[in-house]
Amino acid sequence: MGAGVSGSAPPSLLARGLAEIGVSLGEKAAQQLLAYAAEVARWRQRVNITGFREPGQIVREGILRSLRLLPLLPEGDRISLADVGSGAGFPGIPLKVARPNLRVTLIEASRRRTSFLLHSIRLLELEGISCLRGRVEVLNEAPALRGAFDVVTARALAPLRDAIGLLTPLLASRGSLLLLQGRSSEPLPSVPPQTMQHIEFMTILGTPTLPAETVAVIRRLDVSRET
Repeated sequence: MGAGVSGSAPPSLLARGLAEIGVSLGEKAAQQLLAYAAEVARWRQRVNITGFREPGQIVREGILRSLRLLPLLPEGDRISLADVGSGAGFPGIPLKVARPNLRVTLIEASRRRTSFLLHSIRLLELEGISCLRGRVEVLNEAPALRGAFDVVTARALAPLRDAIGLLTPLLASRGSLLLLQGRSSEPLPSVPPQTMQHIEFMTILGTPTLPAETVAVIRRLDVSRET
């Protein structure tokens, strides 16, 4: 990689957290994540790319929380994932590092955050990942993006009902939205049945390093069944 690992991103915290959530990574992937965490911390000193301030918080709240979505991703070699409102790259970049065969598109409206995302992709020498700058309410109308993704992720993008409306156009048939809800969930929203197959709130159990978290999982109906 183009930069070394900074001691400000504690390897022991990452290793302990990975063990707690049952994720096994090779040495290269672990080093990539540590380099990425260090770069987030470095940029954070001068550009507001994330609310996470301390290196340990970046590892816990950014990287490890992102990787807890791994069991919810479909299997396959060519799964396409869009991370909307990616910010500093959570959860899209950690998921890409952990599963290199994912085809990832990071979508971010901020120019400075987009610059950081492109820089991080180069720094980590990632392939099969791209970054689009723009607002999702505009990009979700683009023919090349509508129905293009097997999975769409987002965290703190908008209230749940609004987020579902914004992100559903990006989903392929039988695609899934994975929306991180933090430590509490909203009431189940009312969604037109012709646009969704199933909505559920899944609780990810806490560990000594990470609190419990709720993920809203929304699965799209087969396009052939839609009216």
